[in-house]
Amino acid sequence: MNTEEFTVQGDGATLKCTLASPEPSLISAESSLLMNISATAHHALHDPGQNHPTQPFLDAGHYVITFDLPHHGERVGEYGESTLAWGKAYLAGDDPFEQFIADGKAALDACIERGIGTNGKIVSYGVSRAGYCLLRLAASDPRVRAVAGLSPVTDWAVPEEFTRSCPQTHTWPLRIDRWVEALADRYVYLSIGAQDDVVGTEACVRFAMKLNQQQRRALPADMLLNQLHVVNSPGHSPGRFWRHDATRFLLECCERL
Repeated sequence: MNTEEFTVQGDGATLKCTLASPEPSLISAESSLLMNISATAHHALHDPGQNHPTQPFLDAGHYVITFDLPHHGERVGEYGESTLAWGKAYLAGDDPFEQFIADGKAALDACIERGIGTNGKIVSYGVSRAGYCLLRLAASDPRVRAVAGLSPVTDWAVPEEFTRSCPQTHTWPLRIDRWVEALADRYVYLSIGAQDDVVGTEACVRFAMKLNQQQRRALPADMLLNQLHVVNSPGHSPGRFWRHDATRFLLECCERL
């Protein structure tokens, strides 16, 4: 895998990004850019349990950009680690989701400066908390044309770890439902287990239905850009089939864009 590391400034914080490039012979004017976000850049590129879209995108002649989530990996700081740290940071007025949006925009800026993603073919993939972050980024940055969110957080009143550090009464402004208008013209793939109590099956379905309604109002009658799959999968972790299906969806989006 051909990779390059570089740093950008995201809302005043220095962020290390990793860009994976396809073989030179596969690069063309149609080469797209995938933002693949997991807990860490290492997971997104190298962990066989998390990196499902990375190699298929490289094999298809596309680029992959990634970086550590706030308060994960090399970015653990005063609030601690993981979504418990996110709750503490959010409650303290240091919004980790706005930080991610700034990070994502800075990473895309750096790619575009390198001539990558200038054709408008930018898509994204994330599981659970990363799925939520990428939906927020797409709602804020029109350059992100598609999001695949597997078992995504859609309502931060549900995940127990987050609410241990941030009371549920403070989480309602974070519900992803609030951004359906901004997401109406994006391709959105959602899959979730029928009994996902970690992030809430019902919350994900509620968001998908609101997005569906908004797209029906905003788009031509014969156009619908979102998919929802409620799957017979126990627990929270998406099965391999759905990870690969989300990859297929994004690759097809790249062909349409």
